[in-house]
Amino acid sequence: MPADFPFDVVAFDLDGTLADTAPDLTAALNHALGVLGRPPVPAEDVRHMVGHGARALLQKGLAATGEMTEDLVEQGFPIFIDYYLEHIADGTTIFPGLEAVLDQLAARGVKLAVCTNKAEGLARRCIDALGWADRFDALVGGDTLPVRKPDPAPLFEAIARCGGGRAAYVGDSITDTDTGRNANIPTVAVSFGFSDRPVGELDAAALIDHFDELIPTLERLGEAGDWLACSICGSARFVARQKRGYVQCDGCGSNERARLLWMTLDKHGLLVPGKRVLHIAPERAFAERLHAIWGDGYEPVDIDPALYDFAPNIRKIDLVEDAARLPSDRYDAIIHSHVMEHIPCNITAILYHLNRSLKPGGKQVCCIPIIRDGHSAEDLGPLSAEDATMRFGQDDHVRTFGGADIQRTLGMIFRLPESYDLTVAFEEATLIRNNIPRINWRGWSPNSVLVLKKEDLLLTA
Repeated sequence: MPADFPFDVVAFDLDGTLADTAPDLTAALNHALGVLGRPPVPAEDVRHMVGHGARALLQKGLAATGEMTEDLVEQGFPIFIDYYLEHIADGTTIFPGLEAVLDQLAARGVKLAVCTNKAEGLARRCIDALGWADRFDALVGGDTLPVRKPDPAPLFEAIARCGGGRAAYVGDSITDTDTGRNANIPTVAVSFGFSDRPVGELDAAALIDHFDELIPTLERLGEAGDWLACSICGSARFVARQKRGYVQCDGCGSNERARLLWMTLDKHGLLVPGKRVLHIAPERAFAERLHAIWGDGYEPVDIDPALYDFAPNIRKIDLVEDAARLPSDRYDAIIHSHVMEHIPCNITAILYHLNRSLKPGGKQVCCIPIIRDGHSAEDLGPLSAEDATMRFGQDDHVRTFGGADIQRTLGMIFRLPESYDLTVAFEEATLIRNNIPRINWRGWSPNSVLVLKKEDLLLTA
């Protein structure tokens, strides 16, 4: 991180944020509409249609001047693009104060990125025409990835191309502020852009009326230090984890489901001394922390203890062989995350015996990876590593759990909620602060954390 600035990367939207591109977009749209026999759209109306890419702009223009059909869009789109490419910066201007701000950020070692829903080729041509060919360290457009804003993936990609680190985003529309929230990245909204609603309604982290205000605003947001904090160790710095974005805590190494497990244990009053807890395949992020809380009451176990030498007093348990031998009514809680997909036997029996081993009022706090809208499948083998990977996503998995049939699988063993919604248990601000991505808030997912109470078992005589 730059020594005198709280962000490593600052990313910007293009249309309505870096530049007033409305004059050239209006000209291209009205040229295409004219060829199609439609009247022009007023320039002020076009400003509020921008933000979702050229095709969406043409669709809105057609709808505003009569019927919109995909045939008309297909006819008009190449006309729009050809004209826009030839006139991409005829009337486009840079917003006041921007050049000085970009110079100041670069001088302080901040990497600069563009993240826009404009097609990457168009965005690059526009930026080059404005004299910015070497100004930005990364550019991600609306067609760079299979998804576009407000999905956070394009913003994550732009940050990654800058080398990663703590980032902020600057935009002008609800698409931009939604993207920032979905990425758990603070977003500054500009009041002079193309928003189709009052900018005060965008729920941005901050609002500026001129680019002269940007650097002090970012310094204030960064120095506040409370927009993100790991629920386990308190670190405010997160790094990229594979393709899931900036979800891994740089302090304790936790991912989003580990933090959510910790939050859930705390929510249910379990992070206090005097509890006896079985922890299967313990997480490195908090095994020692749990031992510090529970002392000898903390029992970490796994089928291969050598993989978990960081867990105090780890011992071996093979759930296939040993689940039936677990003592009854022993534990206040049993923790497991991404374990059940590995076990090559009847999973109902394993979950039953874990439940049996809980004290009255005890809870399994667990993350069972559930494929969103997918279906459950199982094969107890023998499977080759290639077949297991192809069928279940990993070479040592024997099953998948599907959100589409969850009530007919896990829901026949335990009483489950009809739908999964983290906002029932946690305030949205808490989920944002602890960097739990919004995609995990609602709907079953691989990061869904369940609390299976002893009394929730449906398998009774």
